[in-house]
Amino acid sequence: MQGIRADRRKIIIKNIIIPAILLLVLIVIDQGSKHLFTKINNEKNIAHNPIYVIKNFFCFTYTLNTGSAYSLFAGKSWAQLFFKILTIVALFVFFYGAYYSIKHKYKVMTYGLSFLISGTVGNFIDRLFHSAVTDFMCLEVYGNEWFGVFNFADLCLTAGVIICVIHFLFLDENAVFKKKKDD
Repeated sequence: MQGIRADRRKIIIKNIIIPAILLLVLIVIDQGSKHLFTKINNEKNIAHNPIYVIKNFFCFTYTLNTGSAYSLFAGKSWAQLFFKILTIVALFVFFYGAYYSIKHKYKVMTYGLSFLISGTVGNFIDRLFHSAVTDFMCLEVYGNEWFGVFNFADLCLTAGVIICVIHFLFLDENAVFKKKKDD
């Protein structure tokens, strides 16, 4: 009987508690980094004077994005409400997906959704409190903007999508590239 309880506890820890802690840690890192770079911008004006980490490749800069990816719909009065509603819908879908993945013991998918949820929540917090998303990292190629300006939440979203794609391509019972069992 105690073995069953111990097994159940391990399952709960691995499938629910660790992904939830990961989610919270990622949100704290995102919000902390945005706060830090807002402070740095206020002191050093990195919006106009980027701090280069790797010359002509990666720098820290500062921008407030009122639109979506690549500033799509930036400055449009209806965009903030639209993105807030879209984010709430996405969070419902992600949380349902997390519930489903926990129920079916899809560990990789659960972790991928933790990244997706944390990135979504991180940018949603910015939209709620600042009506814009704080971006501060930029990849460049010889001084030309290459990948736009992004933040830690965007990295979490990208990692979450990659992890979920890996799950669907290789690990799901209906995976596209499922390893065949030898008979």
